[in-house]
This record gives sequence, C-alpha cells and structure tokens, in this order.
Amino acid sequence: MNLKYPLIATFSLLLLGCDNTNYEKSLQNTLSRQDNQALCYFLPNKQNLLPADIFFDKPTEILDLFVELKFLETSNIKANFIDKNNTIEIEGVRYKLTEEGKQYFIDNKGAFCFGSIIVDKINDTYNIKINYVYTVKNGKWIDYNYHYTNIPNWAKDKRLQQYYNHTISLNNEVLLDARATYYSSDGSFDTGIKKNKVITFKD
Repeated sequence: MNLKYPLIATFSLLLLGCDNTNYEKSLQNTLSRQDNQALCYFLPNKQNLLPADIFFDKPTEILDLFVELKFLETSNIKANFIDKNNTIEIEGVRYKLTEEGKQYFIDNKGAFCFGSIIVDKINDTYNIKINYVYTVKNGKWIDYNYHYTNIPNWAKDKRLQQYYNHTISLNNEVLLDARATYYSSDGSFDTGIKKNKVITFKD
C-alpha cells in the first residue's frame, strides 16, 4: 500500500479544519481568560490602595465621586504627626469599599472594572515570521471585529466624564477592530487590545 495519498489527505483535512471559526473561538477564550472585566476606571496613585487614609487636605474629587456612586464610604480618623520633635494630632478621612464597590474593585489594578469583550468576526489572517533573538518562528496576524458588552449603568454616569477620557463608546452595539498576533509555537495570542488605554485620566 502506498502511504503517500493518505498522508496528503490527512494534511489537507487538517488545513481545512484550521479556519476562522477556530481562531475566533480561541481568541474569545483568551480574552475571557485574561480578564472578563475589560474596562476600568483607575483611581489616582497613592489613593488606589483601599482603604485609603487621606490627610492634609489632599485632592479627593475622584474618591468623592465614587462615594456618590456608593462604591466607597468614608469615616473620620485621627493620627499623630511628628513635626520637628513635636507630636501633633491631625484629622483625616478614610475611604473604604462598600459591599457594592467590592463587586467591581480589582485590588492589583487599583480600579473599578466592568464589562466583557465579545469577538464578532474574523476578517483576515496573514502568515508571518516572528523573529526572536536566536530563532524565527511562524505565526499569524488576525484582523477581527469585537464589541464590549455587560456595561453597567453606573459606568455611563456623566459625572465620570469630568475626570476620565473614553477612547471608545460605551455603547454595546459599537463594533471596534483590532489585530491579534497568534504564536504557532504555543498556540497563544496577543489580542492587540490595550485595555489600560481605553479609559484614561483627563489632564
């Protein structure tokens, strides 16, 4: 029996099986696995470790806004401050999470996060060579459309626009595009979506 033809047939079937549907499923799994809370309102530095104790009348407008949104609550505190060998009692405010705030706050990000990313369609794929220091490996560029979903009403509160810029619409129906990189060697993706650049502080 000549094994040439069965091998060719099997190889052809494998190629046909690696269609856009498979990439779409794998890409969606990667996006969901990485972090299914895709959008974040970050808190300012030195105020993003909660509970946060604030002294000396430092600006707290953003924290106060999340108090209004019922994600944070405050209490008055006192502490001893040593100034040139003198101990002075100072007053401050402690901000801590409410039960509702705990549903959205991600400690290692210092942010209130929400939403999911849904892959809508793979548009094109391109074979590429990925250069490493000592080797070159195969991969693909994958152009696709996606949208955000599970956007809660609080995330659209107009008061947030005083302090944050949005580079995308929070409308669930808006389609966006990205280019992912697929690494054939281990089957992993760089999704091409820079989540930390979607919502940023205003200058």
